[in-house]
Amino acid sequence: MSITSWFRRLSTIALSIFLSLTIFTLPAKAFVATDYQKLLLTNTCVNCDLSEADLSNKDLYGSALGGANLSKANLSGTLLNDAKLQGANLTGANLSGAILMGITLSDANLTGANLSQADLYNALLSKTKLLNADLTGADLTEAIISDANLSSALGKNAKLKGAILSRANLSSADFSSSYMRNTRLSDAVLQGTKFYQADLSNSLMPDGTTYNGDVSKFGAAQ
Repeated sequence: MSITSWFRRLSTIALSIFLSLTIFTLPAKAFVATDYQKLLLTNTCVNCDLSEADLSNKDLYGSALGGANLSKANLSGTLLNDAKLQGANLTGANLSGAILMGITLSDANLTGANLSQADLYNALLSKTKLLNADLTGADLTEAIISDANLSSALGKNAKLKGAILSRANLSSADFSSSYMRNTRLSDAVLQGTKFYQADLSNSLMPDGTTYNGDVSKFGAAQ
């Protein structure tokens, strides 16, 4: 075997070993890291996979994240004013203390999400899934939550003044001590809903009447 042939063979072997080591040492979620960097650089990541990503305390004002997978992501304290997350998957995500004023979350899935102390003033949550979501102390003033599913959601001490909950499902949810003046609950499902010490003054009830101090006829408790 000539020296040239020997060097070529050695080079080929060395390259194969290098590539093998590179492939096997890549992080398991390299695709997430790529999407993560794309979001931070462009503020846009439509249909991206950001599941379990740590985006806490980031400035994502006005970001475009429609259809993104943010399940179990950490978005606590994150600024997401006017962001577009329609159809996004946020199951089990942590949005506690996040600033979400004017955010679009229509058709999004927030099942089991933590939204405690989040600011959702004037947010769009129509047809949003909020089953078992934690809305404790959240500000949902003038939010549009029509046709949403809030079954078994925890909304103690939440602010919902002027919020629109028309045709929403609040069955078995707990909105005790919440501030719900002038809230629209027309055609909403209130079976098993708790309103202990909640302020429902001037709210529009499921049957189209104005709140009169009694929610028992709707299957709710106060």
